Amino acid sequence: MESLPSTSASFWMSISIITILHTDPTALLAAVNPSLLTYSEGVVRVQTVGITKGLTIFYNKQKRFVEVTEWSEKPIVKVAATVDAPKVIELVMTRLVNS
Repeated sequence: MESLPSTSASFWMSISIITILHTDPTALLAAVNPSLLTYSEGVVRVQTVGITKGLTIFYNKQKRFVEVTEWSEKPIVKVAATVDAPKVIELVMTRLVNS
């Protein structure tokens, strides 16, 4: 008989049950351990009209405009660009199982 992995988190990961959205726990883990993500800085705007209503647009200011645009004078924010998904999943599952 095959033995189960040493932790419940390892077991769930081994059978590939990772279809749960981890957006909220990932945001919390980003506050606790920001090294789990990489970040980009730029301006974020939300479309309010048209076919793209509700979509967000990110402008990282790599292109410089001569004239004032709708992006000018907007606050710069830090946005998560990538995530170390295996580490985040492991941490979330471990904390869920051990809580």
